[in-house]
Amino acid sequence: MSVRKFLDLSTGHLSRHDRDRLTEILADKPPYGSSTSMTGDRGWLIYVSAEPNPEHWSGIPGLVRVIARARELDCDYVLLDADAPTDETLPFFDED
Repeated sequence: MSVRKFLDLSTGHLSRHDRDRLTEILADKPPYGSSTSMTGDRGWLIYVSAEPNPEHWSGIPGLVRVIARARELDCDYVLLDADAPTDETLPFFDED
């Protein structure tokens, strides 16, 4: 049996531009809109690749920082949720 960790983090760690771009990208066909990520009404679940392609999320700098933080914490996924906690080591965008 395999049990995996995920980082539960506020969507506020992404700027409005990053959130809009992420929604747009994940609505697209693979490789972005794939089984390695899911979009919901209040956020996203994203797989944290062990060997990331640096250009995969390059248009979303906030997400690149969040994924790097998830790797530091040895997490396999990031759950970005509107009601999730914040991480003081990451920028927070109080835009809403």
